[in-house]
Amino acid sequence: MSPTKDAPPPDDRTGDFYDFEALLSDADRQLLTRVDATLAEHVAPIINDYWTRAAFPFEVIPHVAGLGIAGQPYSGHGCAGRSTLMDGFTQMHIARVDPSIATFMGVHTGLAMGSIDICGSEEQKERWLPSTRRQ
Repeated sequence: MSPTKDAPPPDDRTGDFYDFEALLSDADRQLLTRVDATLAEHVAPIINDYWTRAAFPFEVIPHVAGLGIAGQPYSGHGCAGRSTLMDGFTQMHIARVDPSIATFMGVHTGLAMGSIDICGSEEQKERWLPSTRRQ
């Protein structure tokens, strides 16, 4: 059996060829819908201008922060404790609209928050993770 013969047709909206999104809970899929709507309203209309000017749209960060998606895969200290699958889907949905916002979120969530979650003391986690989750 060849991999392409057995693969379901691609979902033109998401590129989720194997329908892994179906493994997410209803609440997680609803969050992805909110992510898509927020990006469509606040990022998609302006992002080409920012790319043309080689600038970053800092004014969209409060809208993205309002989604509560920073630090999804971490548990405790104000973090959601969602699956890494959900975190990956969130990043994929963001990157479809703008890779610079996805990179920003990847660095914020993975590098900054991840370092604190893995290497930080309990005091550091209590001090920094709740506030960085809301950023």
